[in-house]
Amino acid sequence: MPSQSPKTVPEVSIAETLLRTVSLVGLTLAFAAIFRFWHPTIKLVQMVAATHAWQWLYTLFRVDSALGREQMILIGIIVFCFCAALIVQIAGLAVIKRIRSRS
Repeated sequence: MPSQSPKTVPEVSIAETLLRTVSLVGLTLAFAAIFRFWHPTIKLVQMVAATHAWQWLYTLFRVDSALGREQMILIGIIVFCFCAALIVQIAGLAVIKRIRSRS
């Protein structure tokens, strides 16, 4: 006997899924552009890359070359930007849901 949940979640349309995906990618790229072109974030990345924890990551992943270090820094920036974009998107969707529920 299958159990039924008391609250069903409505399905999300393909168009809405595509819109969410495009917005997530766009936000990620926008945040990455901020890291590339805004001087304070460049300094922040340099400070983080000089920390003991980041040096430990180089050792953990056996990164020995300067190119490998650059690639790891870029991966870190993109992962951070994706997580920030995801948080912004979730917050935006919550605000939209709240606005729709009031109407």
